[in-house]
This record gives sequence, C-alpha cells and structure tokens, in this order.
Amino acid sequence: MILAGDIGGTKINLALFECIGPGRVGHPIDPESHKSTGFGSFEELIESYRGRHAGAVDAISFGVAGVVIQGRAKGTHIPWEIDASAASRRLRGTPVHLMNDLVAAGYAVPALAAPDLVSIQEGTPAPEANAGLISAGTGLGESILARVAGDLIPIDSEGGHADFAPRTDDEIELFRFMRARYGRVSYERVLSGQGLVDTARWTHERDDRGGASAWKAHAAETPAEDLAALVSERALAGACRWCGAALDIFVSVYGAEAGNLALLGMTRAGIYLGGGIAPKILPALQGERFLQAFRDKDPHAELMRRIPVSVIRNQQASVLGAARYATLEACGPPTPSL
Repeated sequence: MILAGDIGGTKINLALFECIGPGRVGHPIDPESHKSTGFGSFEELIESYRGRHAGAVDAISFGVAGVVIQGRAKGTHIPWEIDASAASRRLRGTPVHLMNDLVAAGYAVPALAAPDLVSIQEGTPAPEANAGLISAGTGLGESILARVAGDLIPIDSEGGHADFAPRTDDEIELFRFMRARYGRVSYERVLSGQGLVDTARWTHERDDRGGASAWKAHAAETPAEDLAALVSERALAGACRWCGAALDIFVSVYGAEAGNLALLGMTRAGIYLGGGIAPKILPALQGERFLQAFRDKDPHAELMRRIPVSVIRNQQASVLGAARYATLEACGPPTPSL
C-alpha cells in the first residue's frame, strides 16, 4: 500500500493506493483534504493520518509546492522544510519520496481518463512528442513532460517564477502596478489566486467611476482567502465589469504563458492546464481570449494551432501522480511505457 499526497500552499490532499504494478495503482482509499496550516510539520501530518487509517504502508510519496533537491523540500507558500531521510527514520523506516507538486501531477497525466479532461483546443496530437503542464492556483507551477523511450517524464521546474513579460498596454500598466507593490514581477504574481485579486484591485482602482469604492466593499465583506473566488464568480456572472476585466487579463496572460511553455518544450503531444483555478474559470478559458493569446506566436501560429490544449478537472491528479511515481520504487523497475 502507498500513502500518497499533494502539499499545496492552501490545502493538502492525501490518500492510500494499492500498488498494482509499475506505474499502476488502484482507486484512492480513505482520501482526506486538510488546510495546509493545520499541521506543524510533514511528520505530524503523516502521523495524524496514520492514527485514523492503520495498516501496512510500503511507501510514502508526496508532491510539494516548492523546490525539492536530493530528498529535501522547502515549501514556497508554507513554512515547512521536509527531509525525506529524517522523515523516514521518524516514520519507522518507511521509504519517503518527495517531488515538486508539478512533477507529481506530471506523472498523473498518462493515467488521466477522458472524464478527467476538458478539451480547449483539439489540435493534432503527436504521440512521440513532449507534453507540458501549467497549473495556476495558490502559486503557478510549470513542467515540461519529456518523451523518453515512449514515456512522459516530468522535469523539475520553477518556471512560474520567471519574469513576467507584458504584451499589451493594459499588461504594461498592470506590470507597473505590480512592480510598485512587490518589486520584481514574476508570472506567478499574475497567474495565481493572489494575482487575480491584485489584478482586480488594479482594474477597480484605476476607474474613477465607482471602481475604488466597489473594491473597498468587496474587500470589507469578503475574507481575504475568498477574494479570488469572488472575483471569478462575479466576472463569469457578468455582475461586475471590473472583475470581468481582471479575469479577461488573467485568461489572456494564462494563454500567452501556456504558449511560451509549448514553444520551450515543443510540446506537440499537448498542453495541460492543472491546478485549482482552471476548472473554476472553464467558461472563460473556452472563449477566444485564451487561444488567441496561446496561438499568437508568429512565425509559429500554425504550429500552435496543432497543439492540443486540455484542462485537468481531476483535482486529485497530483496525489495520483505521486502514487504512480512510488510504484516505480515499491513495485519494481519501470515498464517500457507508463
């Protein structure tokens, strides 16, 4: 049995999985979800879960939203530092595998079924080529899924922290607003829950026809952690023009950066939009704005039209991927194809 999970900046998902074979696991057993602030350490999280769900565990495998180097993870949005070897010793010698959360999600991609995906652009998939994964949520994660001997192998990346490159006059103004607020502006500053909130603040406050007072009302009536959801909901409902303008910019930047990733990795097998935000703003992503920005890569516009783009709506993808990764250790060497 494998205990797998995903530690994000906002929440933690975890579950048990039966190891069926290399790259193959059963359905999740005893899944749980918790706020990331609910535990003081990784070991405390595991011991709490095991206290409710006893039984033999052959491996513990987790994706972590942060940098993972040689079995040590430092969260970007949580204060934890996790050492796989030290955690294994405390957890009675059970092997502990740590990986970036986008690497974990990348390992899930080959196992996703049709109901787990929503197509944004059908394209013409190239089964022999690389794929790409870009996920906006509490932060922004990116990974190229390299095609190696028929398998898709996710590559560690902190591409979400690369410099934001504005493309339009509005985006240049937004960049200046963000730079004044934060100093350096990365793509994550725009393509994240807080990024959507900051963009909405800017669209409200730059409009002298009641926008600033409307934003003050939103901020006063809504907990800070719920502001991103409020902006997207009001935008999709057509209830607030300033929220609508913010979501339009968010979707356009998302499309442009997804296109950048596609070019960087020549991801002709497909681009996948993961994370918690994409499924919630699906109607906006299915409009023209996302694909227009994605395809606007002259002289390679035609290439971009051929790249499939899909939204992952399975919110347990990183947990599934972490479990699948562990099977390569717990169940034996990898087979020729995942």
